[in-house]
Amino acid sequence: MKVRRARIRQRGDYQRLVLITALFGAAAGSYPVTVLSASLPRIADDLGAADSTITWVIAAPLLAFAVITPIIGKVGDLYGHRRTYLVSFSIGTVLAFATALAWDTTSLIVLRTIAQAAKAASGPSAMAMILSVYPQRERTRALGIWAAVVALSPAVGVVTGGPLIEWIGWRALFVVQGCTVLIALVGGVFIAPETRRRVGIRFDIPGAITLGVGVSSLLLAINRGISWGWTNPIVLVAAVVAPLALTLFVRVETRTEAPLLPPSLLRRRAFTRPMLAQAVLQSGYMGAMVMAPFLLERRWGFRPTIIGLVMLPRPLSFAFCARLGSRHDPRHGARRVAITGMLVFALAMVLAGIGAHQRWLLMFLCGAMLAGAGSGYIRPTIANAVTSAAGDDDLGIAGGSMNMLQQIGAAVGITVLTALMADAVDGTRFLLLHLVAAGTGIVAAILATGIEDAPEPHE
Repeated sequence: MKVRRARIRQRGDYQRLVLITALFGAAAGSYPVTVLSASLPRIADDLGAADSTITWVIAAPLLAFAVITPIIGKVGDLYGHRRTYLVSFSIGTVLAFATALAWDTTSLIVLRTIAQAAKAASGPSAMAMILSVYPQRERTRALGIWAAVVALSPAVGVVTGGPLIEWIGWRALFVVQGCTVLIALVGGVFIAPETRRRVGIRFDIPGAITLGVGVSSLLLAINRGISWGWTNPIVLVAAVVAPLALTLFVRVETRTEAPLLPPSLLRRRAFTRPMLAQAVLQSGYMGAMVMAPFLLERRWGFRPTIIGLVMLPRPLSFAFCARLGSRHDPRHGARRVAITGMLVFALAMVLAGIGAHQRWLLMFLCGAMLAGAGSGYIRPTIANAVTSAAGDDDLGIAGGSMNMLQQIGAAVGITVLTALMADAVDGTRFLLLHLVAAGTGIVAAILATGIEDAPEPHE
């Protein structure tokens, strides 16, 4: 095996092989998202779950990603991203198949959450491996391909998974995902590159614990506060624990020799501003995406396969505009690209809301397509800005931190919009919800005015 791996590394197209391998791994993790969200009403009926409960099938893995990705990213920085990637996917393969055997709503949520958490390295470790083999001047282009493929993966899920769900049932989706994860694991064994390890540095266990407790408590308080009430004892405890744990995390990081998240990074506006803007936009984007299947079922009476096809323009436009954004970033600058994409998203939500209110399907589809375009356009720019600000030694923690804030934003958006949606069937409610999502795009654009354009890369 070592001989074969050495021969592969000597190939002239090794960069491309690494990119394809890492992208296939990332795609395997995101494959079921769109068709699964489109099938939530049917899964809820099958398992006898309420709408507010079944959305946890999407939201809970996002929460797990938010907690685990920065930790997993740091593990990769210290001990090598190849090893982290392979261990993560080995566990994820088994758990993906296990999810297909879920017997009730709770088991489905728990198994999918653990499976997705196990594949958390597909984000920071795969990104770090890609960036480790590409020079600085080519990274935005590679990240554009990355964002495009990750967006196209759910689109493939719609085309292949929608008919499977109609003919066989929703469990078939997880069997297919398990097979794709297994293929990604095999490819990673032979192609995934070794990344630089940081010798003599211990993993920051106190930092990982305090960050995990703080982020988990924060998300629990936000998520369950709307459903259970803000005076619920669990919500109150989580609301108190979250700021205490996060404050303790900051203190730990300032005193340890090898912090999980170096305080110097948090003081760099070039590092924090892009992530914050992306997280705000992600709350509106994911909230609207998870709300869409309920809207399409209640306003137009569509079945899961039709819903998935109707939602297809969103990831397709995301993929196309991610490539476009990666080309525009070096020419026009990160700030202009980011603000443009975020304002396009805000306009898209207004159009989608009007389409939902008037039952104009074509206008709703145009809004959904523009939403994907705006979000995709900024994705490689944000990723390149964050990783460039962090530097090559902290690629994993940079990618993990970016994913963490994205998932927090997504979880908040899904929770708030689905809670406000409730059992609504009238167009006015859906119009107002889309206007709320449009507001996130405007706020994100305001935050993006503080993004610094990167200097011209040198050899």
